[in-house]
Amino acid sequence: MKITEVKTYHLRYPLREKFAISRGWSTSRQAQVVEIVTDNGLIGWGEGTGEVHRSAIDAHIIGRSPFDCGAIYQALSDDGVSPKAISGIDIALWDLMGKALEMPVYQLLGGKVRDKIPAYATGLFRIDRPDVTQALVDEAKGYVDMGFSAMKMKIGFGADYDVKNVTAIRQAIGDDVLFAVDANCGYDVGTAIDVGHKIAHNDLFWYEEPIPLDDVRGYLQVKGALPMRIAGAEGLAGRWAFRELIQQRALDIVQPDISIAGGFSECRNIAVMASANYVRVLPHMWGSHIRLAATVHWQATIPDAPDALNPIPSLFEYDMTENGLRTELAVNPIRAVDGELPVPDVPGLGIEIDRDVLEKYAV
Repeated sequence: MKITEVKTYHLRYPLREKFAISRGWSTSRQAQVVEIVTDNGLIGWGEGTGEVHRSAIDAHIIGRSPFDCGAIYQALSDDGVSPKAISGIDIALWDLMGKALEMPVYQLLGGKVRDKIPAYATGLFRIDRPDVTQALVDEAKGYVDMGFSAMKMKIGFGADYDVKNVTAIRQAIGDDVLFAVDANCGYDVGTAIDVGHKIAHNDLFWYEEPIPLDDVRGYLQVKGALPMRIAGAEGLAGRWAFRELIQQRALDIVQPDISIAGGFSECRNIAVMASANYVRVLPHMWGSHIRLAATVHWQATIPDAPDALNPIPSLFEYDMTENGLRTELAVNPIRAVDGELPVPDVPGLGIEIDRDVLEKYAV
């Protein structure tokens, strides 16, 4: 089996209602999709966050076997291609290997340790409504009604907004729902600590990315000053970018994104590094259904740490915001049922792409 063609698609889905994180407003959802075709008719799908130049594709991918995924990764990396761009290629290669062997990707990765993954609803963004607090409370109650036992809210908009809305949501969902917050790197160290103290009474499961990604000393200060877990690193690419954060144990939870950090091949390395340093891995997921499926397969293989009778749940980030690239792109989507995601037992990633939808949103 040889690779004969690599196609890339930039997809854009316009939002009906804009929403904001601490660093700006979003009016669309986008994805960089990779399709790899082989001479025996098999097709692999991947999603990255950058594009590999045609010259690198011709030099290092065309004519090779998908089972050369490690050598292909190294060759692209040596040629200066970012792990963000390699991610899409790597995911598609693993999809192809699974299809060729008629095995799900999780089995190629060493086997799953769970059949279902408990999910947390990611949503609760800032929206442009007359009564933002009431809109957020209604949204949070809706997630509980859907069966989610955990959720995450966006903060980083200043102490007044954060304290008011975090407190309102905790009161609305009760004490039994796990509740995390994400500032999307919107604060400096002093502000992050100040806001963290003011919202700590809401029993937060973690406080995500309060400060910029690469401020290792800052994360150590924040982690040492606050009572809740500190999480982050979703935007880092390649294992070297994670090295100091993990070795310094500047985070309680590290959150590699499989379409940013380097696909299955590099995320395995990051997970091993984290395990060796007793740092918990809970992957980040924010993208199309291809990224969702890839994350499901990878997270199904990540063992509980520590192994216990009542382990801390391996929570899957289940994006609940409007995104046709997640809800429409796959013919047979993986859906949360009662707050859990099933792990597909079909070859490769286990999804079929709807080409009409692909063309509809292709830029």
